[in-house]
Amino acid sequence: MIRATLDPNLIISHLLTQGAMLLRIIDHWEYDNFIPLVLSATLQEFREISKRPRLRRYMITDPQVLFDLTENVAEHTSGELTLIGICRDPKDDIFLACAVEGEAECIVSGDADLMDLGSYKTPKSSDLAC
Repeated sequence: MIRATLDPNLIISHLLTQGAMLLRIIDHWEYDNFIPLVLSATLQEFREISKRPRLRRYMITDPQVLFDLTENVAEHTSGELTLIGICRDPKDDIFLACAVEGEAECIVSGDADLMDLGSYKTPKSSDLAC
């Protein structure tokens, strides 16, 4: 089973476009091929972002289903680990920390800053492919 950190931007993107990427992730999730890891703080941010009127009017689907799925089924990391200066965009370091803390094999993201990182090796794990 693959352990992977989900970038909340994928979820927001899915709400706006019904993109195939998240549908494939959910399929793998339902068939127990995938354990999504999320940071509780990013879920709260996801909720706040999804309430913005300028985004709400473009949402194709109701975000509540995804809220419930990620809050109740995904594995939550504590957020105690802090990594600084690893990613080109400092705001993305939290996703890398979530992956390391949750012993993820990868980060699922469309963010160029995370994807350009390629991999990150921690002292306690093998390479983490981003």
